[in-house]
Amino acid sequence: MTTPHSGVPERSVVDRTLRILGAFDRENRNLTLSGISRRSGLPVATVHRIVAKLHAWGALEKCADGTYRIGLRLWETGALAPHAALTQAAQPHLVDLHRRTSAAVMLAVRDGVDSVCVSFLSDDAHGVTRRDEVGSRTPLLDTTVGLVLLAHANEAARRESCAAAEAAHPSRGTVDAAALRTRLAKVRQEGYAITAPNPRLEGHGAVAAPVCTGHGTVTAAVAVMTPARFLQPMKLVPQVRATAEAVSRSVRTDGGRMVRIGA
Repeated sequence: MTTPHSGVPERSVVDRTLRILGAFDRENRNLTLSGISRRSGLPVATVHRIVAKLHAWGALEKCADGTYRIGLRLWETGALAPHAALTQAAQPHLVDLHRRTSAAVMLAVRDGVDSVCVSFLSDDAHGVTRRDEVGSRTPLLDTTVGLVLLAHANEAARRESCAAAEAAHPSRGTVDAAALRTRLAKVRQEGYAITAPNPRLEGHGAVAAPVCTGHGTVTAAVAVMTPARFLQPMKLVPQVRATAEAVSRSVRTDGGRMVRIGA
């Protein structure tokens, strides 16, 4: 029989389960039970019980050394997200851009004050651009692709991004909001953004352009990244914009499945 408080334990279990899954990240792909306990802040006994259920369902896999990692079942579920359809529609165009430019190519979407890489192509197996591999999350103000996404976001997102940047890098001082608005307005007007060199990418520069749905909403951004000495804006800008437009057309003709991506 359901009691007035029957929902409380269930919400607590959901919260604990999410904390366990959230313990895994790019630097912690494999974790022991004690590691999960430490990173999630939950008792080992609680972790053991919930991990057993997640393992049985397939959300977590147990490795030969006794550690756990994200499981295939969770990946299959994630593949149902709209961004997976976006990536699938964009991939042929990204591959073509990579082939024509020999540069690293990225497709990213906005999540709050961060850009999240959903596709990345590069022949440089040891280059600094590896930090932008699929699944990486970067503050919008730190990258060219982030500037494009922020340029087409609302004012609240811009304020949040400035506040987040100031909190993350207090030594840099206050972000010049007026200068940022001017820069973002230029990005919107010109239809692309360029940074070269980019200190974060250790001498690498980039060109990025927006991907739009049929409603004119910017859902993603395409970028190419290359060492600053090889950056040729006059050559790359038309290619990146053409690719972004091709991806936009693919998104608009994909049966409407992706027009709700982004916010």
